[in-house]
Amino acid sequence: MMNGSKTFCLTLLPVALLVGCGSTDPGATDGDGGGSSCTLAAGELLPWKIGNKWTYKIVEAGQQAPNKVTTIESAEVVGGTGPNAAKMAFKVVTKKGTDDQTISWQAPDGAKVVRYREQSFGAASTRLELEEHWDPYKLHIDGNEVHMVIGPAWIETYQETKLPTGGQATTATAMDAWKVISECETIQVLDKSYNALHVSKQGGDLKNYWYVPGVGKVKETGGQTEELIKFEPGP
Repeated sequence: MMNGSKTFCLTLLPVALLVGCGSTDPGATDGDGGGSSCTLAAGELLPWKIGNKWTYKIVEAGQQAPNKVTTIESAEVVGGTGPNAAKMAFKVVTKKGTDDQTISWQAPDGAKVVRYREQSFGAASTRLELEEHWDPYKLHIDGNEVHMVIGPAWIETYQETKLPTGGQATTATAMDAWKVISECETIQVLDKSYNALHVSKQGGDLKNYWYVPGVGKVKETGGQTEELIKFEPGP
């Protein structure tokens, strides 16, 4: 089983040069990022490896909420009842505080990272409240060169199935409009400065994301604000 997981990981991971490998902030810049110059580091837009962990400061409605911690835990079969149930993917666990938890099954697809299935658990009850799956997938982030330069928005279309616990299952067509806002933007996140790719996604709500190659997402706005406290690469 261990040998199968290792082979799977090596097959899925895109080839990339990671800058500052092993550092918690390989994409951080010195001071204000060098004035008007802005250059993205080399590396995967979202580094994908078992054990990688991101910790975020969360602000909701102007109030600080419990930190969010996202960890890539293992490689396994997606499972569930969706069209990707038999595929291999990575189990990703996201926790806010001690009880609020989301489990998703995601995988690299070339330079993209995509979601196949997700479970949401109640913060108070810790019970499963909602299961979702997507056909063919729901885009997490696209690191292809064509989607890292300013240009027209592109549309991601997929079927979204929601299975609320004790409720009626629904399936609907969903569309997300993605757009590159800045190919390289120097951004201050807490006490660090980064050179980041800035993209937006218009689905139900408008969200903005800042990604640093070799680090991943350093900031998100829309609904709530997330700011990276630390990135801890896996062993």
